Amino acid sequence: METVSSRLDLETINLFGKILKEKRSEVVRELVESGKKHKAVELYKMKKVSLGLGAKLAGVTLSEFIDLLKEHNVYLNLEKEDVEHALKTARKVIS
Repeated sequence: METVSSRLDLETINLFGKILKEKRSEVVRELVESGKKHKAVELYKMKKVSLGLGAKLAGVTLSEFIDLLKEHNVYLNLEKEDVEHALKTARKVIS
C-alpha cells in the first residue's frame, strides 16, 4: 500500500473524530473507504463500470456490491443476455 498526501479540512476531520471518538487517521481511512464505495456505485449507476469492476473498485465482494446498490436504490444494469451467460458459466462450473 502506498501513502498519499492530501489537503483536508482539519476542522471537519476533527469534528468527525470527536463524534466518533476516533483518531484522525481512522476517520480519514473510514471516509476514504466510504467514498470509494460511493464512487463505485455512482460509476455503476452511470453505466461506466460493470458489476464486477464496481465491486472491485468498492473493495467488496460481488454480493456485497449488489447489497450496496440496493441500499442506494440502484437497479442492476443487466440484460437478458448477461443473465443467460452467467447461467451458462455457472452450469459449466457445477458440472
